Amino acid sequence: MSVIFTENLSKRYKGGTLALKNLNLEVRESEVFGFIGPNGSGKSTTIHLLLNFIRPSGGSAQLFGEPVIGARHRKRLGYVPETISLHTYHNGRGLLNFYGQLSGLKSLRLKRRIEEVLQFVGLQNDAKRRVSKYSKGMLQRLGLAQALLHDPELLIFDEPTSNMDPVGRREFRELVLDLKKQGRTVFISSHILSELGAVCDRVAIMQSGELKRLEDLRTWNDVDDSSLEKLFFDTIEQERTDQASSHQSESSDQ
Repeated sequence: MSVIFTENLSKRYKGGTLALKNLNLEVRESEVFGFIGPNGSGKSTTIHLLLNFIRPSGGSAQLFGEPVIGARHRKRLGYVPETISLHTYHNGRGLLNFYGQLSGLKSLRLKRRIEEVLQFVGLQNDAKRRVSKYSKGMLQRLGLAQALLHDPELLIFDEPTSNMDPVGRREFRELVLDLKKQGRTVFISSHILSELGAVCDRVAIMQSGELKRLEDLRTWNDVDDSSLEKLFFDTIEQERTDQASSHQSESSDQ
């Protein structure tokens, strides 16, 4: 089943900037999908379109087979943005209780889920600490706990480890592998290649708002940081070479 599906999805912002051009993408059930590219390549724009934070200039997007303009699919997904903004006057457990009530979780299930997700993200010993005292890495993990609270089928992460140290990034990879074992679908947007090779089934490489390459890592005999990095830079450099050749051809024609 297609969990994420886009057809010619495009976004042009006011002022004429084309942030995303004709994106055709399919993410299947129970796969970990890496969405990679340099800053400004259209990754966050794509996520904002999938979440209906902004509207497309062209094309369409679906989640679980339903147009993103609807609302029924929202209970089936969890989202962790690059910059976590949480109410800081609660402690960790109290904040999750607050968000769980907003999600409509009943008290008995909510209490159980809070303890489950706190343990899953490694914050059970800090659950009584006020959120204002959390480090950036702890806030990121608390945001992940909040996204998992209602037991979603799809997790969308936008630069999830940007505020984490190397230990936190390793722990994040382990969390993703655990989600994969549970059969969740995970969509990770990142420019940090080291957190993707070990966990992703497939990766899409974006450049200048366009999909440049789609690679199935499951067909590789070995995937490590260096091999994924080579794939990434080969793709990006080929795009730059093609652009330079195109400009030279245009200059010759004039």
